[in-house]
Amino acid sequence: MTVNRDIAAIVFTKWPRRLRSVLDGLAATGAWGIRMQLEAGLPEIAFNDRSILATNLIRENLRRNQVRGDVVRGNLITLLEATRYDFVDIDPFGPPTPFLAPLLEHAKKGSGLGVTATDTSVLSGTYPAACSRRYAARPLRCAQGPEIGLRILLGFCERLAAKQGNAIRPILSFAAEHFLRTYATVDHRTGASPLAFVKRRSGGEFVAARPDENMIGPLWMGPLHDASFLRSLTPSTWTSAAGARLLSTLQREADLPPFFVTTDDLAARERGSPPKLEVFLEALRDTGHRAERTHFHPRGVRTDAPFGTVLSVFRERMPSGSTDGSGPAS
Repeated sequence: MTVNRDIAAIVFTKWPRRLRSVLDGLAATGAWGIRMQLEAGLPEIAFNDRSILATNLIRENLRRNQVRGDVVRGNLITLLEATRYDFVDIDPFGPPTPFLAPLLEHAKKGSGLGVTATDTSVLSGTYPAACSRRYAARPLRCAQGPEIGLRILLGFCERLAAKQGNAIRPILSFAAEHFLRTYATVDHRTGASPLAFVKRRSGGEFVAARPDENMIGPLWMGPLHDASFLRSLTPSTWTSAAGARLLSTLQREADLPPFFVTTDDLAARERGSPPKLEVFLEALRDTGHRAERTHFHPRGVRTDAPFGTVLSVFRERMPSGSTDGSGPAS
């Protein structure tokens, strides 16, 4: 959880709205909320857990760290239905879906939410039937699976918010280790939801699609972040090296279009060996387009270049003699 809490603390130092009330909805030991108070200066936090052992431990940890908080023992769904907060953090063991409907049904306009999903194998396509049951969406197991999963999670939140005439606005969203994480605000709806279905073609190209048995989605196709907000963030002395690296990568790719390509997929399509990643990135930039590494995949590239340009540049930079001469895969 180090990276997760690193990013949380960095985000809260510059949260776009003043937070007077914050709920750590599934608090366990209280470590998340205590760190947010000590590092990010959040106001007194409400800590909820249904376990007597957990709530006793939270009180002891508050005492040891000399911070104050309102410790509540109860069912989170009941609490969300009864009390409204400026920010609610939900970080469960497993899917967040049981808590998202009551959260978004009762959320104040302008309030914030932080949601962690650890059912990444479901969201990323390993168990599509479970994803359909939990999120009413179709995933795909592929290199872009984590980004698809994050867009399914955001799309699910957006659909729940829409039932109340609201919309979500992602502030920062990412995948790391075994979890997906998003920070967003709940605002009044002013336009259509940026939800859509897509298909994946050979080489990792994604195109718009109508709903059918082969589509992926519905997906959130809007920005994953508020790019200007994200670029204003800086690591603190508490931030781990891994957290700082993740933040830096997120900032570079923040406002590039949805989905990325991997040199693995492109090499498989072209039946050859890939160029070095930095060579490929520089060659794309030489065409006048932007290109950056993505945090979703170690050999992933996010770019605003059309897919035809991506293929052309990739072919030009493939090592000489690396193809098998049979042309691109179908």
